Amino acid sequence: MLNQEQFLKQYNLEQTFQKSGLEWKLLEEIFEDYKEKFYPLLQKLAHKLVTDFHTAKSNMRIENPKWGNDIHVIYGRAKEPEHVIEKIIRKVGNEDSQKYQGVNIGNYKDILRDLIGIRIIVIKKEGWKEAHDLIGILFDKFYDDTPKAYVCYGDRKIFDAEQIDVDYTVKGYRSQHYVIRYETYYAEIQVRTLAEEVYGEFDHRVRYPYFKNNKFLIRYTNMISRGIAELDDMISTCMQ
Repeated sequence: MLNQEQFLKQYNLEQTFQKSGLEWKLLEEIFEDYKEKFYPLLQKLAHKLVTDFHTAKSNMRIENPKWGNDIHVIYGRAKEPEHVIEKIIRKVGNEDSQKYQGVNIGNYKDILRDLIGIRIIVIKKEGWKEAHDLIGILFDKFYDDTPKAYVCYGDRKIFDAEQIDVDYTVKGYRSQHYVIRYETYYAEIQVRTLAEEVYGEFDHRVRYPYFKNNKFLIRYTNMISRGIAELDDMISTCMQ
């Protein structure tokens, strides 16, 4: 069982929970249902999907030994049970997401489309194309308006608009997102460079989503984001 006071304080969600209008009993039911029935299953499916990607990559390299050199690592996991509840509260109470309205124990697995998360890390920005092609080998259909590339204003234009939608943001976040259906469950695949992975992990720990309105953190994480973009540009130039 979740301790309501401790949980809301830990994730800085006291006010967001009040705004959401959600019942704590419902959240506890979703937590127990996911933790007992689906979390172990989705962990196994995440590992299986990673294996499928490695197999597809190996098969491609048989035909072309140089293919896939830009792909550095592939890993995956199922979303932690507490993070499922945290996301539901945040989406309903803070972001007013219409998709999450009416969430219940019967539909949360279809609403949360990142219960399985896969990360493909590439060496340089141009490596997005190899990752895109690798995903396309296993999946010929995407869901939830994907694929989508999140970029910042001023970034180099490297994405093929016919293959992936480009979404400009001022938040400093860069990544490519794909939502796919794997053995009846949704999974989200994110493609990032090594440098973008560093920024994403750092930003998620210190600012987003719990302190995303903190002006001090906004200023300094934006500075780091600009530095990450310059680093990626230098890596691409050197490798070329």
